[in-house]
Amino acid sequence: MPDTRSTLDLPPGPAFMLDGDEELFVLPSDADHGELVGRGRCWFLPESPTSSEPAWLVEADGAIVARRTGTGWRVETDGPPTRTAHRPRPHADVTGAPFLLDLPGGELLADAFAGFYWGTMLPSVIERTAAKDYPDADGYVASTLASTYLGTYPDVDHEFQIKGRLAWGSRLDLDVVRRMIELQLRMMREDPTGLWRDPCAVQPDGTREYHVRRNSMDGRENAVMFLVTGNIEVLESIWLYVARTKDVAWLAARIHDVEGAASGIEEYIDAGGRLWGDVYYEDQVIKDGRETMAQALAVRSYGLLAELEDLLHRDDRAVAYRALRDRLAASLRDPLPSGWWDADELRFVDWVDRSGRVHDHIHLLANVLPVLAGAADAEQERAVEALVQRELAEFQRFPTFLSARIADYTDSEIGDGGPYDLCAAGRYWCWDAAYWWHRRDGRMLRDQLDRVAAQGAADGYVMGERYDMDHVYYVDGSPWHGAAHYYEYPCVYSWVLVHDYLGIRPALDVDLVIAPRLTEVGTVELGAFGVRYTHAADGFTLENLAGSPRTFRVDLSALHPGAPERVVEIAAGGAVVLDGAAS
Repeated sequence: MPDTRSTLDLPPGPAFMLDGDEELFVLPSDADHGELVGRGRCWFLPESPTSSEPAWLVEADGAIVARRTGTGWRVETDGPPTRTAHRPRPHADVTGAPFLLDLPGGELLADAFAGFYWGTMLPSVIERTAAKDYPDADGYVASTLASTYLGTYPDVDHEFQIKGRLAWGSRLDLDVVRRMIELQLRMMREDPTGLWRDPCAVQPDGTREYHVRRNSMDGRENAVMFLVTGNIEVLESIWLYVARTKDVAWLAARIHDVEGAASGIEEYIDAGGRLWGDVYYEDQVIKDGRETMAQALAVRSYGLLAELEDLLHRDDRAVAYRALRDRLAASLRDPLPSGWWDADELRFVDWVDRSGRVHDHIHLLANVLPVLAGAADAEQERAVEALVQRELAEFQRFPTFLSARIADYTDSEIGDGGPYDLCAAGRYWCWDAAYWWHRRDGRMLRDQLDRVAAQGAADGYVMGERYDMDHVYYVDGSPWHGAAHYYEYPCVYSWVLVHDYLGIRPALDVDLVIAPRLTEVGTVELGAFGVRYTHAADGFTLENLAGSPRTFRVDLSALHPGAPERVVEIAAGGAVVLDGAAS
């Protein structure tokens, strides 16, 4: 029989091979992986995101083999391939679904969205390349691509890795999210103490760091790193995944593991409804006690877990989790010394240590998270709004800052690795942006996105870990410190852009929520979500690009003040025009 293989030569640069059928994997090239074998699609990008050369998508009906040569790539396919030119960093996801941001200044946002995805988010997925022979390969996603920080970090990093991939929403990205969650649930189930702890790190050799303590700079204090962080965040991750995929069967098969994760939080809740959560996100701030971020996010996650139990008609469990949520919320809004509210300063404090000492340097998330979790009363919410406005210059330096008074941290509060955790990081921005979405303030969101996109463009879309410390710590002229080529800003940028500014959000009761916070008129299309909408001065057109009818909950209140929330069903390929009028 004749040989039907075809050969193609392409220039050097990063390559991304898809593999799988029912379940998708991506194989990114790197210095050690110059032979990629998959099927269906492979992308070949020029070295530079600003290259005048295009990226190429090669598609074939069967197997594709790509081998790095001295001059580029040699590509072999079963049968003749198709080759399609794209931008150097394609405005499409790895499955080929395109996106469009036809907005004033939208090219800056779109280029950053693409640059971060192709430059950081996809190369971080090493399940079938660098991690192929690791004991725990599936769901193993790297946090940094230019550092000695080995391992995958379920306790903190998975939360934001997952959110970034949910924002892209492709089949591949959703499969990666599922595997990351399944890795976390298995790690908790296999905790040798039986306490359902989510490990800080899983190392390439299979070592699991379930319990990590860190000393303060002066050696006087120490605290457990991320005692309950992963258990709290995985509940939200599961809610988001189920809301996006509607895969209730997957949830039902794992609900006992999910409840096990929740039990790992309850272990540290006292009779007064106070969670003794120690360090939450800030691994270089020594918080040995009850931490406000942990309390607020636990309130939120138990509420989300109750909604998941409702889906499975596990009514007794839903009632129990809502009762626990309400008990935690009541404790959170209580005044000091039993609660977290400082009635004199009119703000929530950061943490209270095990000796009863209050630690407070005007912490951003300690104040906005109780509002977002629905735990703050009306007076507290007004006070937080005034606080955020009063301290806006400090809180919005990059974005965003941890505390307004970072120079006041003591050597007993800063970890022995140094003060780099006191500055702007993507994980803080995620929740700050959620607060501005809650406030319907699209201008703040747009300003934040523009600044991060501009920094990304200046650095070739390779971003460091921590930004804007140069005015207090590490005064050396560099805008960032910590790990290089880090995952946080790329992932959180994607989440804030799609989930908050463009307002395309998952839900349990409808296919999607459309709740944009745009500041300009224009058209947005996200192919992975099968959605296109056009915002005009006098109305809003929503199109369903999917091949089946879908239901959308539409909130245009930020675009047309007073517009009612509406639920609309749109036929496959159909559209609906909403006039934006108030009810």
